[in-house]
Amino acid sequence: MPHQTSPTTTRPTMQANDEVYNYFSESNSDDPEDGYQGRGRLPPVADMSTRDMKLQPHGPTTSIQQNPTGGESIWFMLLLCAPRMATSMAWSAQWAAFGPLLSTIFGASWKVQLIQIIGPITGLLVVPAIGVLSDHNNSAYGRRRGYLLGGAVATLLCWSLMMNAQSIGRALGDTSTDQPMTAVFVVVCYLWMDISVNVIQTSANLIIADFSGYKQVTGFAIASSYGVVGSMFVSGFIWTFGPAHQSTQWFFLMLIGVVLITVFPVCAFVTEVPLAYLPHDRTSSMMWQYAPGGQSVLRFKDAALGFYRGVRYLPRQLAVFCVVVVCVTYGFNAYNGAKSVYWGEYVFNGTSTNANTCDPTCSPAQGLFNDGAKLAGGPVDTAFNIVSLINLALLPSLVGRFGARRVLLWSTTPQILLVIMTFSRIVVLDIIVVTLCAVSQSTIMALQIPAVMHVIGYGEQEGLGLYAGAFNSAICVGQLLNFALSSVLVSTPMGPALPILLGGILSLAAFLIVRKHFTLHMKTY
Repeated sequence: MPHQTSPTTTRPTMQANDEVYNYFSESNSDDPEDGYQGRGRLPPVADMSTRDMKLQPHGPTTSIQQNPTGGESIWFMLLLCAPRMATSMAWSAQWAAFGPLLSTIFGASWKVQLIQIIGPITGLLVVPAIGVLSDHNNSAYGRRRGYLLGGAVATLLCWSLMMNAQSIGRALGDTSTDQPMTAVFVVVCYLWMDISVNVIQTSANLIIADFSGYKQVTGFAIASSYGVVGSMFVSGFIWTFGPAHQSTQWFFLMLIGVVLITVFPVCAFVTEVPLAYLPHDRTSSMMWQYAPGGQSVLRFKDAALGFYRGVRYLPRQLAVFCVVVVCVTYGFNAYNGAKSVYWGEYVFNGTSTNANTCDPTCSPAQGLFNDGAKLAGGPVDTAFNIVSLINLALLPSLVGRFGARRVLLWSTTPQILLVIMTFSRIVVLDIIVVTLCAVSQSTIMALQIPAVMHVIGYGEQEGLGLYAGAFNSAICVGQLLNFALSSVLVSTPMGPALPILLGGILSLAAFLIVRKHFTLHMKTY
């Protein structure tokens, strides 16, 4: 039976956290750089988010409360983290299937980019909102699984319509040269998918954090590994069957099957602890407070302001980490968005003009461009994914031994080498640089929520969804920055080398920020 709280206390998990929190820190000083202030008390955000809210768990307890020092078994975590594979495949599908489909419908590249910018903007708004709502969801089904299930069902409906978009468009009067109904349908489904997949991803990340206990790094290393495998599934499909937009229905059937296999078992077999508002609490279940002395507001209003509040109330060390995430995200996206042109034109000296339609009468220059593009999307991406899996397998041990600060500092170093690529036309050297960037990307992505949990305290903390949303917003800002600058930078005389150079410079900035300002002493595994 869970420990019962008194009318004047917060939940028991909050009280047990501090000892273990201090235990896993390198020091127990009062230095605010350590991520919390004072020994024998929780980080300020934990106090802030629960001071006036009286909640208690009811129903069967989770393993977090039964085993507060270890989290769940690896086998259980393999089940719990599986939805991350589905979300990774969904994001890969946007580039592999939706991108070419949008190009065939809208033609002009600026129109395609305008539609694709929906993705980062949606993530910027939806993820913090779902994080806030699920943090304070007192459904008997649990805090996260309802959103996970709802997002999955909405995504399946979206893909079922999307795979038949062109057929529906023709039924409504579209022709091969004029497809207005198909265009509207595709844009609506694109926005729909961005919202629903973000709901799946947010609730999946938060339920992983809820169940991982003090093995947060292990949990998110497994989750990130699923993400890498999902990307490899998409590239494998394209490698085997050709471009995804040429076999749309089979491609979406594969995605639907993966969602059914990975998401629904979590909804069916993972049992959360529902949260109940105590009878003596005058605050209604639709209201809660963010800060001491703050005014109670409807939680849907708070959800709408999740992006703003997440950034405003972000603890200092998490704010520093978010700035690093923006820099590193832009750094790699600058390469990833221009990789076909970089390899095809800059490294292989080919030309992209009509290179995608010239076969079998391609000129030597068109052939060189296609060779470079195939290298970028085939062997180089495969090597990148393999290095990511190796790094994620080692990450819990590295963080446990050397600490998150040192690991983060080391991991940002490889991406600085993007500067070298700007002046290099040596194929082997460029492949090595891109492959090593996998260390930077996989480490940054896997350490975000473990850092949040380390700062706010372990257990079912209300601030988790809010701050996890802030980190996702940092990723979206990096993506938006790339969208804003890439088209301008590529058009300069340096071509695709200039955005990659800027990406390397921002990666160097991330390294210096970690070295100077990131002082979080986290040695959890």
